[in-house]
Amino acid sequence: MSKSLLTALLLSGTALAHSHLAHILINGALYHGFDPTPGKANYPDRVGWSSSNIDDGFVSPRNYSTPEIICHLSGAPPKAHAPIRAGDRLHVQWNGWPQNHVGPVLSYLAPCKNTQDGCGSVDKTALRWTKIDDSAPVLIDPLSSDGGPPGSGRWATNVLIGQNNSWQVEIPSWVKPGPYVLRNEIIALHFAKDLDGAQNYPLCMNLWVEAPIAAPTRTFALDEHDARTFYKPTDPGILFGVNNGTPLSTYKVPGPTLHAGAKPVPHSLQLMSLSKSAGTPVAVTKATQTVKFTAAPAKREAEATEAPKMKGRYNRQG
Repeated sequence: MSKSLLTALLLSGTALAHSHLAHILINGALYHGFDPTPGKANYPDRVGWSSSNIDDGFVSPRNYSTPEIICHLSGAPPKAHAPIRAGDRLHVQWNGWPQNHVGPVLSYLAPCKNTQDGCGSVDKTALRWTKIDDSAPVLIDPLSSDGGPPGSGRWATNVLIGQNNSWQVEIPSWVKPGPYVLRNEIIALHFAKDLDGAQNYPLCMNLWVEAPIAAPTRTFALDEHDARTFYKPTDPGILFGVNNGTPLSTYKVPGPTLHAGAKPVPHSLQLMSLSKSAGTPVAVTKATQTVKFTAAPAKREAEATEAPKMKGRYNRQG
């Protein structure tokens, strides 16, 4: 293949690509995400929630008040959970990210209550979320250029791309042991100058949070936010003209306030990680106990290939 053709194909893929959760890494151990591509075989021990965005697409502002914004389109939980200690960090590995899809990277945590299998059969509409990372400052070094137009500045998404499309999230040390859903989300703003132009990409994954090595010096109560109230289509951080002359320094992170006890990983410490081993997911039993997750005999599960019916999802491509 000629160098020019290969370059064209790569650029084309970057321009058209959206993204999904490839995997997460906890202390070098790899746990599988979910690939919504039709016909894709997904791992039976995955911890990433399934979704029906078969084009790796997004949730639009018109769906902010619907269950689609919670854990993506038709989001549904797996039975497996990735074990992690409170106070530890994990890497959320996206499958890729287009450079022009600039915006914030946000993380929320929700406990799974009143179930016998942790988050395995949780009602997503009952989840109540605490914001533990808002990627602030979303825009850094606004007088420099990082792959965009001169003077465009460096967005949180540029930091993510620079670390192999990954983002580190710290689970607060004061979080009580138990089953949780972690929601990592990018809001792409390249079309956000128009109403309903923002693009939300929420990824959910099941965690089993274990007690920290050392007792926390302070404890906090979790917040209680319904994801369907996170954003409004007219919020300043949602309806924002990235490419129409709006001063980028005026950008305000949308959604709930960052929790007082959260410790976001600074941009300067956002580092990529390499897999050292296969992670061992757990299944939750009797709400407070876990066992090693046992999958079906087949090595991988084949997800349904038929595209489900979806409500008006997109108003744009790219």
